[in-house]
Amino acid sequence: MNRILVTENGPLECSGAFELTNAEGVSLAHETQTCLCRCGRSGNKPYCDGSHERTSFADASLPQPAGVSDDQTGGTVQVRLRKNGPLKLEGPCEVVHPSAGVLFRGTETALCRCGHSHKKPFCDGTHRQIDFVA
Repeated sequence: MNRILVTENGPLECSGAFELTNAEGVSLAHETQTCLCRCGRSGNKPYCDGSHERTSFADASLPQPAGVSDDQTGGTVQVRLRKNGPLKLEGPCEVVHPSAGVLFRGTETALCRCGHSHKKPFCDGTHRQIDFVA
C-alpha cells in the first residue's frame, strides 16, 4: 500500500511507489521514500528542506477524514505538482495522521502544499487567495 504520513507540524512522509510529475504530466522523479513539503516554505519544493522548523509551522487542527474506500489495487501514485497549487494524487494510496488515523484511502485527492488550507492536510483552494508560488 502506498502511504502518506502527515507528520505533526512537519512534512508528508511518503512510502511506496510515487511518480512526481509537473502540471503537464511530465515525469520528474520516481520515489519510494521521500518527504514532501506541506508548510509552503521549502527552498527545494516539492521536497521538505526543514523550513517548517525554522518558520515554526504549526498545524493545530485535528484533521477530518476525507473519504475511505476499500477498493484498492496496486500501482504507482502519480503526484502531480499543480502550478502554484496542491499536490494532486492519482492512484491507490492512503493518507494517515498520527492522532486521527486514516484520513483518506482511495485513488484521487489533493493535498495542501501552501501551508494555509483550513482543511489540512487537504487542499481547500486557499493557495489562490494568498498567491502561493511553488
